[in-house]
Amino acid sequence: MRIGLSVLLAVILLSVIACAAGSAADHMWLGDSYAKQGNWDTAITEYQKAIDLKSDIPEASMKLATAYNNRALTRIDNKDFTGAIDDLNKAIQLDPTLAEAYNNRGWAYDGAGNYDQSIADLNMAMQLGFNSTVASQNLAKAYNNQGKALILDQSYDAAIVSLNHAVDLDPTLADAYSNRGWALDRMRDWDQALTDLNRALAIDPSLAFAYNNRGWAWYETAKYDESLADLNKAIALDPNMTEAYMNRGILYILTKKSDLAVVDFKKVLELTQDPVVIAQANKNISIASAGDTYILDR
Repeated sequence: MRIGLSVLLAVILLSVIACAAGSAADHMWLGDSYAKQGNWDTAITEYQKAIDLKSDIPEASMKLATAYNNRALTRIDNKDFTGAIDDLNKAIQLDPTLAEAYNNRGWAYDGAGNYDQSIADLNMAMQLGFNSTVASQNLAKAYNNQGKALILDQSYDAAIVSLNHAVDLDPTLADAYSNRGWALDRMRDWDQALTDLNRALAIDPSLAFAYNNRGWAWYETAKYDESLADLNKAIALDPNMTEAYMNRGILYILTKKSDLAVVDFKKVLELTQDPVVIAQANKNISIASAGDTYILDR
């Protein structure tokens, strides 16, 4: 039995060695085997060997493209967006019709904060016939993320354009209504801001940032009871939201609750390492401790 087993192992080993140094078909077979195991690094190596041995194998190029695409997905999951984009560039070069690769590269660009490239790739995925419902939802999310970035850049008009695209593509995307409400608030269009924020919360009552945004819009329109209720709700849903504590602290100063304001600003200091936010929180603590009135720069 030992001799038989040894012979069998030797035969298997020789077969593997033969494949490793064999024909393009052998490397294709090995590539397929590794791909089934999800071992994308080795699958890519084997498919590339097949192509090197025989460059006119369309199937090998397509499978290599798929392997690069699938390896990119694992890199996106690990937030290695640069590595994912590199893999997806190779996938698309090998198979320019691989709609899934454009979709995934769109998400990788989105993760890297390159929203223009993200939107371009997601549009291409749609044109190539990627699942229309999923593609529309993905594109809506990319426009939403672009809109949010533009708000942070104080480019409110441009943000509104992006967020309009987002809600047109996916009317159920609560976060896009919340962000558009935020942009409208920054533009002092409080009635429209409240309309969007109400819609966001009707779609998703658990959206903490929408409560924060609506709480601030109520503050801007001197509806202080409504503001406090929404900011309390935002904090209940997300106890680590620095914006909600900062906003509630400002509201407490205005409503003569300086002790509570100081507690909120100190909570902000616990939650953030952003030097700008830290400086603002310390400034607000000084204002509250001195009993001064908070002057909102409108």
